Amino acid sequence: MKRVIKLSFLLMIILLWGCTEDSPFIPDNKLVVVQAYLYADEPVSDIRLTTTLPIDADTGKAPPINNADVTLIKDGQRFLLSASPGDSGYYHYEGSDLTVNADDIFNIEVNYEDEIISAETTVPEAPVGMALSDTILSVPDYYRPIEMTKEITLSWSNENEQLYYVVIENIDENPEEILTFMPSRGGKKMISLPTNRDYYTINFRSVSYRGKHRVKLYRINQEYADLYLSRQQDSRDLNEPLTNIQNGLGIFSAFNSDSLFFTVTR
Repeated sequence: MKRVIKLSFLLMIILLWGCTEDSPFIPDNKLVVVQAYLYADEPVSDIRLTTTLPIDADTGKAPPINNADVTLIKDGQRFLLSASPGDSGYYHYEGSDLTVNADDIFNIEVNYEDEIISAETTVPEAPVGMALSDTILSVPDYYRPIEMTKEITLSWSNENEQLYYVVIENIDENPEEILTFMPSRGGKKMISLPTNRDYYTINFRSVSYRGKHRVKLYRINQEYADLYLSRQQDSRDLNEPLTNIQNGLGIFSAFNSDSLFFTVTR
C-alpha cells in the first residue's frame, strides 16, 4: 500500500501550476514529475513518474509514465528499476542486493524522451527515545463519552522539532473488528499527518480492530519537510512549489523508522 503521507495534494499544486508567460510550468511545456521515496530497511517500490497537466485540464489525474529508464545510484553503483505492473507510473527494484540504510546518499536518474531528470537525497537517522505509556489500549464496543477518554501516548526525542509521522497497523491475521455507531474509520492501517511534536496520542479513533498493533514512527527528511512546510501560500505572494528535482518537478526523499507494539482489548 502506497503511503498516504506522500501528500499527493502537494504535488497537485505542482502538476497544475502555471499562470504566467515566464513560468516554466506553462501548459505546453510538459515536465516529468517525480514522486520518489526511500524507506530504510524496506524494499524500493515507491517511485512514481507522471507528467504535468495544463492548468485548464478537465481531469486532475496526471498521466503516468511507464516507459522511462529509472536508475538509483548508491556509492557509485547503479541499480536499474523495473516498471511495476499496470498503468500506474510506479517503479521498483527487483533484486535483493540494494539496501537502504541511515546516512546512505542516493541519486536518482530518470531518462525519458532523451531528457535526464535527476535528484539526490540522504537517508535520515532512525527515531530515538521511543516509548509507549502503556502497551494495552482498552476500547469497548459502542463507545460512551466517558470511555472515549481512554488513550496511550507514544513519545520520542525531538529536541530540534523535526517532522515525524506515525503509522498504526493491526498485525493480527484474523482481527476482530470494533463495532461502533460511528462511520467507518478505514482499514487495518492508520497514517498520521506530519508533526513536529515529541508525542502522539493513540485512542479509539486510531484503531478499527482489536488485537496486536505495530506503531511505526518515521523521521522525515529535510527536503520533504521543506515541501510540507511550504504547502500553504498567501494568495498575495504566490511562489512556485518547492522541488529538489533537476530538470523536472516533484520530490525525491527518504525516511527512517522504528517500531513498538501494543494490544487493543475490550
